[in-house]
Amino acid sequence: MMIAFGRAVLAICFCSLASACASAPISIAGSSFSAPGAPGSDVHRRLDEAVDHFNDDLEMRGLIREASSMQQAMRWMNQLSGQSDVDEPDALTVYLDTQAITLSDAGAPDRVRADVIHVWQGAVGIDAASRTLLEATIGLSRGDVTDALGSVEQAMANAQTAQSVFETVILEMTSLHDADALAGLRVERDLLALRVNDLRDRADELAELRRQMRNPSIS
Repeated sequence: MMIAFGRAVLAICFCSLASACASAPISIAGSSFSAPGAPGSDVHRRLDEAVDHFNDDLEMRGLIREASSMQQAMRWMNQLSGQSDVDEPDALTVYLDTQAITLSDAGAPDRVRADVIHVWQGAVGIDAASRTLLEATIGLSRGDVTDALGSVEQAMANAQTAQSVFETVILEMTSLHDADALAGLRVERDLLALRVNDLRDRADELAELRRQMRNPSIS
């Protein structure tokens, strides 16, 4: 009885902490002394905006699911109390339901293809913003680079999640449509894979820049 009570109290504390963190996030780049409007601040803001728009768009299309801190805390509390999570639909079902796509429909390949194009174009925007930031060393703090690295890595992970959904869609449609109907979709799928690799390269470059900025003579 006391153990169960203790777990419940601990879970409630965890929920409160998660809620507080969600309402007042701590930025790793908070130690930056760049003046408002400085070159580093501008390019950093543009990258953040590109990543935020990308993530929101993927979530709106049902390609990713972003659980809130409170939802995560509630799942943890349920685990502590021995309760199982309610079964959630798989990623493919979420995407198809969100976009109201029936895979057997003749127009399904073109509809999915349009989403794939939209995703890789968003990744291109993040890649371009990342390249601009990497070139803007003046006014750029190590905190900015750390934050940018986290943003790019998050976008890359979400793009990979979307890529996995599309791979599953193509696999499911293989028996429903002929090769010609799926040809264009496969081309765009391959382009998305290339764009994901680009984001990985930018993340590697940002990580290298952060390592270099440990040396005060370089920062």
